[in-house]
Amino acid sequence: MKRFKTKAPGILSSAELKTSYGKFLYWLFFALLLIVCAVSLIPAIWTVVSAFKPTQEIYSSEVTFFPKEMSFEIFKTRLIESWSTLQLQNAVINTLVLSIGELFMTLAFDGLGGYVLSKLKPKGIKFIFALVVWTMMMPSQIRMVPNYISWLHFPFAYDIGGVSIMNTYWPMWISAAANTFNVVLFKNSFDMLSDSYVEAAKLDGCTDIGILLRIMFPLSMPIVIYVSIMTLSGSWSNFFTPMLVLNPEKYTVPVRVLKLKSSTSVQLNTYFMCMVFASVPPFIIFVLFQKYIMGGVNIGGVKG
Repeated sequence: MKRFKTKAPGILSSAELKTSYGKFLYWLFFALLLIVCAVSLIPAIWTVVSAFKPTQEIYSSEVTFFPKEMSFEIFKTRLIESWSTLQLQNAVINTLVLSIGELFMTLAFDGLGGYVLSKLKPKGIKFIFALVVWTMMMPSQIRMVPNYISWLHFPFAYDIGGVSIMNTYWPMWISAAANTFNVVLFKNSFDMLSDSYVEAAKLDGCTDIGILLRIMFPLSMPIVIYVSIMTLSGSWSNFFTPMLVLNPEKYTVPVRVLKLKSSTSVQLNTYFMCMVFASVPPFIIFVLFQKYIMGGVNIGGVKG
């Protein structure tokens, strides 16, 4: 085939693809990928279409993938009725406040941490960086109980003073400020920038904060955009920590979705619509910024 003659080298080279064995492997991998895509997409698509079905049709013995009756008016009515029943307004506002706070803490503190490790390099930098990387290897289950205790008696983690930051967004915001993966991403990105930028800025009297904001961030915009997108997406989808520390009036969208599952007043098709509403923002973020997401992975994973 023509595509085999011009194919870039990969697992199978162009010469291998000209043979019968190479073509067999190509179409075998292609078929496996189609199966994987179907397994991944069909449950999500089924959830969306079921959200627009009447409850009786979902429980009917006659299995149908798409709704029997489909029209713009039916879809519009289902969306309006579901939104009115679910009452997700407060949860959406809570999630937006949480996400914006995490974004600010991530850029302010993780970016500054990456700048210190990359350009300032204080004494003991190798030991500090080893500690930063080591925390990435620590399972999250090990940190769960100590973190909870420290939130109860912040910042001492003992009943000798401090204040409780439970039922606030500070536990999530502080965790975002101490995200070691983002610190390493910023460090790797800043490593690719010449130290002469920093030296020239200091000769002009610029402070380290000014250098970070006016030089490092603008020159590392792809990684800044990538970290921002992943922070917002992760914050919107965060479930465990908000459920652990927040009271019902401050529940975020993922926690609200779980609580609605046990509500007898919410029908199954409305609950499916709730999951659709919760999935829309991360889906839009990925569709609009997938180029930056993939590019940020490549940039952040290469050390200059």
